[in-house]
Amino acid sequence: MAVVDCILKLGGSALTQKNQRETLKVESLQRAAAIVAQLRGAGKSRCIIVHGAGSFGHFQAKEKNVASGASAGSAASDNLRQGLCLTRLSVTKLNHLVTEELVKCGVPAVGLSPFGTWKTACKNVIHAGVEAVRDILDAGYIPVLHGDCALDAEQHCCILSGDTIIEVLAKTFSPKRVVFLTDVNGIYTCPPATPGAKLVDSIAIAPDGNIKPPVLTSTLPHDTTGGVSLKLQAAVNIFSESHGAIPVLICKLDSEAAERACLTGELKEGEGTKFSFVGR
Repeated sequence: MAVVDCILKLGGSALTQKNQRETLKVESLQRAAAIVAQLRGAGKSRCIIVHGAGSFGHFQAKEKNVASGASAGSAASDNLRQGLCLTRLSVTKLNHLVTEELVKCGVPAVGLSPFGTWKTACKNVIHAGVEAVRDILDAGYIPVLHGDCALDAEQHCCILSGDTIIEVLAKTFSPKRVVFLTDVNGIYTCPPATPGAKLVDSIAIAPDGNIKPPVLTSTLPHDTTGGVSLKLQAAVNIFSESHGAIPVLICKLDSEAAERACLTGELKEGEGTKFSFVGR
């Protein structure tokens, strides 16, 4: 199997106004599409894109409690089924918009929804639809996946985060790098809006999985996927499980650093967050 150059995560907060229902950041999406077009122009045509849902899907999922699914041993209610359908209508709407913008930039992008091929049990992935991703790559296209609902063996359904999808794909395809493009410069010591918050240029991972320096994160009330906390854990897992072979970078989509991070895997001090092991 040919090497995957880059797995790119486009954060939901980077692409959408996360506090405004189904509101796109048009210029940010255009910038993301231009970066992917640059990757192709530089000969890095084998890449996978995963985007978050942002203000598409999270509100519907929260209103209908889709993330919690049905209680153990209970059948799914009509309300829960409707919630799943409404959530999927919303997230696939965003996936269409993202894919459309990529195609406008000359990128052979193909939207690929995880629902039905990715399955979970107690919210943990038990089957990943990676064969479809591989087939799309091998045919010369760029798959564009997204955070989605999943059928769950224990609770009927759950929310499958784009960050969880990225983690599985990184383990399967061993890309040259994984880049998370967000609405802020990287990981901060505490939520960026908090007085005294400082950008963490490098996060060191200890043998027990703890990170230095410690990071305090927060989640928006309508976010059903774990927010920055899940993103950080996915990044740590990807770097750790690859024994450092897969560089992981987190930086701001609307920055000059974003292009360089995707093309070369380089970040200067103050431009984003990278990962290392304690003592290395």
